[in-house]
Amino acid sequence: MNKALLVIAGVRADGCGEILGARITDCENEEFWFGLFEELKERGLTGVTLIVSDGHARIQRAAETAFLGASWQMCSVHCTGAFLRNIPRKRQKEAAESLKET
Repeated sequence: MNKALLVIAGVRADGCGEILGARITDCENEEFWFGLFEELKERGLTGVTLIVSDGHARIQRAAETAFLGASWQMCSVHCTGAFLRNIPRKRQKEAAESLKET
């Protein structure tokens, strides 16, 4: 059975990164994410203003519920992949290079 290792990282107000938690799971449904977010809050996580993740709607919905008022953004790796999937294959290399320049 395939499982995923999910690592949750945060950035403090002083700009330092911090690992907030990690889980091995075989199910990434909305309930899983909401439970994980609630656990982080119970451990003292506050002041969440931005969640960055892949584009899965279940993470977005769980984050929206757990962190009222926080914004969501797709991570740059997944955003680039989504962009390139909509470019004709013969132009993908050129488009990827253009993204690197910006």
